[in-house]
Amino acid sequence: MKFSTSIVTVALCLTGANAFSPSTVGPSSTALNADRRSVLSSLSTSTGAILTATVASSALPTPAYALGQPTYENMKLIYDLGVSLDKLKVKVVDPDTSEAALVGIRSFNKDPNFYTGYARNFISKSVKNNSEGDVRVGYIRQASSIIGSIQELLEGRQGLFGADAAKEAGVRVDKAQALIGKFLAECGIDSEKEKFDAYVSSHPY
Repeated sequence: MKFSTSIVTVALCLTGANAFSPSTVGPSSTALNADRRSVLSSLSTSTGAILTATVASSALPTPAYALGQPTYENMKLIYDLGVSLDKLKVKVVDPDTSEAALVGIRSFNKDPNFYTGYARNFISKSVKNNSEGDVRVGYIRQASSIIGSIQELLEGRQGLFGADAAKEAGVRVDKAQALIGKFLAECGIDSEKEKFDAYVSSHPY
């Protein structure tokens, strides 16, 4: 797959206290995904951070695993996204911290299709025809759309304000996490079944 020369920044705000600086990476897709995994891993254990990762855009995704069978490493970023949304929810349900959450969501919306492309690339390892139309890719597409929709909600452009908007934002985060859980449950990575089962039980659909 041919890389585009454009660079996009994907950010998901958790507490808005600190930020990871984007890493400068070359065209190596392996290094690219390793960089993103590293940032997400730091995000999952941090008490305050904005996820910032620089990725090369090729209308997504990168060919990091063009050969072989799909593994947990091939889709770990989706699991990490689901886990990181726990901290985003803490911010969106509090009207006093919703603006901090918006910083990350606005950045997320600069490249809202990243995770859909990432899921499609993973599914294409086992589905040779029409991976784009696979229902599991649809789960991540819908989850990404829901996350992105929280921007307009918290900006007051959907008719809800204050505590009402915050409550609805929390509901949407829950829905996005549940959809990610469906993806994890159906992705066929048995090596991480215990971890995925724990996530799914915490975020039922």
